[in-house]
Order: sequence, then C-alpha cells, then structure tokens
Amino acid sequence: MKLKFNYKGNEIEFSIIRKKRKTISIKIEEDGDIVVGAPLKISSEYILLVVKNKAAWIIDKQKELKLRGTKRAKRDFSKDSTFMYLGKEYPFNLIFEEKRKDISIELCDEFKIYTNTFDVEKLKLELEKWYREETFKIVTRRIECYSNNFKDKVTAIKVKEQKRRWASCTGKNAILFNWRISMARADVIDYIVVHEMCHMDHRNHSKYFWNRVAEIMPDYKEKHEWLKSNGMNLFI
Repeated sequence: MKLKFNYKGNEIEFSIIRKKRKTISIKIEEDGDIVVGAPLKISSEYILLVVKNKAAWIIDKQKELKLRGTKRAKRDFSKDSTFMYLGKEYPFNLIFEEKRKDISIELCDEFKIYTNTFDVEKLKLELEKWYREETFKIVTRRIECYSNNFKDKVTAIKVKEQKRRWASCTGKNAILFNWRISMARADVIDYIVVHEMCHMDHRNHSKYFWNRVAEIMPDYKEKHEWLKSNGMNLFI
C-alpha cells in the first residue's frame, strides 16, 4: 500500500509494510524510496500522521542520499572505472581474445577480464557470476567460524539478487545473502553474517537482538555505519 502527501512543496510518497511488530519504523532506501514498517492493526490515518511528523527528517535524509549518489564510483568499463572487492577499489584490464569461447576473470592487483566481446551487459553478467561465487565461498567460511556462538545451526546458504537487503534469515534458519556483499570490507561481511545468525535467536530487531549482536561483535555499529555510507558503491 502507498500513501503520499505534500510538505513545503515536496511530494512525499511512501510504501507501508505491515508486520507483527509493536512500533512504526521509517526507512529511506539508497534510491530515496520511503518504506514504513507498521503493526498489523494500526490505521493508515495514524501511520500518515506519524510520517507527516517526520517530514522534515525525511527530506533531509533524501538530500543526504542524493549527495552521496554524486560520489558513486564509476562502474561502466570505461578507462577510469573501477570495481570493488573486500572494500578495496581495483582497476580493470580488458584483454580481448577473438578466439576465446567464454569470458574469464582473474583478480590480483587488478581485475583481468579475458573476453571475446566488448558487450557491456555480457561483461556485467560474467562479473556478477564471479561475485556470486566469491560471496558464497566467503559467507560459508564465516558462518562456520561463528557457528560455535549459536545453539541452532544455519540450515542452508543461498546467494541471490536482493534489492533492499544485504541478507535475510528465514524461519527455518536458511540465510539468503545479497551477491554484492563480497564487495564490502571483510569485517563488514562478518557483521552481516553475525547479524543474520543472531536472527536465529531473535526474529526481530528488539534490544535483545542488538544485545546479542553486541555480545559477539562489540564494535558492530562501526560496520553498520560503513554499510550505510558505502552501500551505494556496492554495485556493478
């Protein structure tokens, strides 16, 4: 469900997602979209009133995100574009070999992309495949590393496209990871892993959940802030 209103000449439109929860949350996505989480039985009129009271904050956050967007890294395979891996930006080198049957990728001090085409969409698909494989290998190792902190076990690990989340944990303790997270710093990936594993103990974001995260990773807030500040650069 979507609602909208005007505030000082700005149209503010937001989506409502109702869940079993006690409070109303307002989240501004990286693209500026507004998502409101609300309890199941609270009226739309009351939700609208709450969001209107936060209108000035929403406008400020959207401006902040727009400013961040102007600082996005270049990822278009042009001469000065770079690609990120484990928090570091790497230049790339396209090596054209007409007789190659497929595209292959190596990473050392740069991304070496051996290719038989300059088609950007095909290059992006192969690079995404490479990141997916890296993400799966990394999170599998890190889950194993942290598993002794939990009585329950992760039942499955999947890497997939996720537009609005870095990861999620299902009710059956399967963890679904955004394929892009191998672009983040290693310690930030650890935070994402720990965050989702803590959902095996607490299926919400209550103070008990955050206390559990802090118990395992006392400095998790710095990692959380890094994601907020740098998430817009985790793309190809």
